[in-house]
Amino acid sequence: MKVNYLIVGQGLAGSLIAWHLLKRNQRILVVDQDEAVTSSKVAAGLVTPLAGSRFSIPEGLSERLDYAHQFYWEIEEKLKEPFFHHTRITRIFRNEKEQQAWKKREANKDQAFDRLCGPATIDPERFSAPYGGFEMKHGGWMNVPSFLEVTRQHLLERTAYAIGALKSDDVKISREGIQWKNIEADGIIFAQGWRGSDNRFFDWLPMKSAAGDILDLSIPELKDESRIINSGGWLLPIGGGRFRAGSTYRHDFSDLSPSAQGRDEVIKKLAGFTQADIEVTGHRSAIRPIIQRSQVFIGRHPSESRVAFFNGLGSKGVINGPWHAERLAAHLLEDVAIPEKCDIRSNFE
Repeated sequence: MKVNYLIVGQGLAGSLIAWHLLKRNQRILVVDQDEAVTSSKVAAGLVTPLAGSRFSIPEGLSERLDYAHQFYWEIEEKLKEPFFHHTRITRIFRNEKEQQAWKKREANKDQAFDRLCGPATIDPERFSAPYGGFEMKHGGWMNVPSFLEVTRQHLLERTAYAIGALKSDDVKISREGIQWKNIEADGIIFAQGWRGSDNRFFDWLPMKSAAGDILDLSIPELKDESRIINSGGWLLPIGGGRFRAGSTYRHDFSDLSPSAQGRDEVIKKLAGFTQADIEVTGHRSAIRPIIQRSQVFIGRHPSESRVAFFNGLGSKGVINGPWHAERLAAHLLEDVAIPEKCDIRSNFE
């Protein structure tokens, strides 16, 4: 079998680059282990334009946000499957320091802040907000497992998906191309998540993965709440009094099993802004790939130009991922330069 590109991993990163290569009429084969628990399948898929305690707007956010909305809308229209949800987000300040940081931002706000932020109405009977808060516009959440599944079905219809464990040691590179088993390809893209640290081509990247916990909850008192609430932890309504909540970052972990410590940490975060009675109905844990400075790094291997890397999308992967996938596809097929900040060759040669 001959393809233009092999893609290793069908998480969020692998799915995004697959769509962008298909759009350019490339023949691809996505090879995935089809694991039940992965960081993409567990992820909440939050779209939070502003994050952190300083409330700064990341460079290029507006462009990436607009691109992501258009990208997901086009796929939903094409496949007639909704998975992206525009939802209001209320950000509650955790302390006076955050409150003062916000006031400084407001005093010097510009059109970018006006577009992304507005006043929030917070009912003190539901949520504790002694320092106030604000509402994020253009936010929401994506049902990442649903997006992955519709992508997988789309790939299957094109004989572009295979279940398997593609090990980097089994990949042969020659002047003619890439060889793996009976597959010949012009190039290969590794989008393996945290397992990328075991890849012989990229084991030198400064990857420090972290386990994270997400809880499924029943909160009858808040059954009519439609907003995402964010205040250190986050609370995501999915309907009928059911919620998801998270999250934790555990750099020291021995396995993927949900931990009582992680469960208690999430509940403690929720207790910081709501006293509603909570029933835990589910608990999931997965490992996130985190690279130096939580930066997305993409591009060709420094010495093997047929080997590429797309990984470390991070907590803003739903927003940033489509834009970065477009950059990588344009680089591989049209030799368009990758932005220096996220080019692995520029940062690690």
